Amino acid sequence: MSHEMFDYSDYGHSEMSCKRSPSSPSPTSAFDESAVCAICGDRATGKHYGAMSCDGCKGFFRRTVRKRHNYVCRFGHNCVVDKAQRNTCRKCRFDLCLKRGMKKEAVQSERDRIRTATQLPIPDDPILDSLLTIEERISKLRSTVITRTSDARRQATTGDVTESINQQLTLMVEWAKNLDAFQRLRVPAQIALLRHFAAQHIVLCAAFRSINANDCVWLTNETCLHKNSQIPDVNKVTARIIDQLTVPMRRLNMTEIEYVTLKAIAFFDPFAKQLFGLDAAIPIINDTRQRVLDSFERHIRQVSPLRNEPRRFANLLLLLPQMRELAHDLVEDVHLASIFKLANIDNLMQDLLLSKGSAGFNLNDTKIITENLINGTTSKAL
Repeated sequence: MSHEMFDYSDYGHSEMSCKRSPSSPSPTSAFDESAVCAICGDRATGKHYGAMSCDGCKGFFRRTVRKRHNYVCRFGHNCVVDKAQRNTCRKCRFDLCLKRGMKKEAVQSERDRIRTATQLPIPDDPILDSLLTIEERISKLRSTVITRTSDARRQATTGDVTESINQQLTLMVEWAKNLDAFQRLRVPAQIALLRHFAAQHIVLCAAFRSINANDCVWLTNETCLHKNSQIPDVNKVTARIIDQLTVPMRRLNMTEIEYVTLKAIAFFDPFAKQLFGLDAAIPIINDTRQRVLDSFERHIRQVSPLRNEPRRFANLLLLLPQMRELAHDLVEDVHLASIFKLANIDNLMQDLLLSKGSAGFNLNDTKIITENLINGTTSKAL
């Protein structure tokens, strides 16, 4: 899944317990109780270019101005711009940025701005900017190709879970294909990284996607997997994603830029056991991870509006071991579902989650599916 931010407060079905808990702290209360993005309604990270905005809208506005993009609306200049649909129409999103107070000249003069001695400069970071751009691109792809909304917001079935996992895996491949370092690797190393990261991607995306929900996980097909769902879940992965990842993310007021950066750090893992025998790929992967870590630490310590929060950098990184443990248990659940025919485990899930193989699957055939996704057009698979 490529993550999209949703406003769950108006989803209305109390029996699903999927709306925001009244007792939950405001995600931005740590630095500004009114810090809501004026453009899309997401959690704002400060005032950017003249308007309170989130990192996503900030980056979108900056890129549009600097690259002189000219957008066209295909839907009558009346598109909804919110957390769920902000990537659907860039023309309406940019117009709303201007309407809500963002100024082009603020972007154009940003590099020359002189700040007071007590303030640190906010440098452009091409690595983090690139990660946000790629996330926006994948989010737009998802909103374009996943159009089944008539029965959305209902409680998820086993079929919904497997469908969502397949969508997440397919979008993960497309996300990886946009990463420069991934493109420099040979296909065996690419597949090794995808297999190593696949379950972690599902867990991390599900956790962050559900940050504004209460006691449920929102799947990519917009159905709700409740904490106490009766869907087979031997390792209680759903409940643990909520308790051990989503709740800590909420307490940390985790932002989109932090989410996309953690995703890249987890993906470029030079110690992935699937890389055994692919020694030529290790230096590229290790160097990429170190550069992402450098940018991440600089952002947390110097740029983030929460930079004065004690141990924030460490606490964000401490989410990764928990994510890996949950990913391991998710794979075990999928394996059991495959053995006992509890769910439809398709070839892509088999290749990326169960790469050692199981009864009824030919890994040579499933590997071809992943290779085709790497070399082909992901939107056709969706």
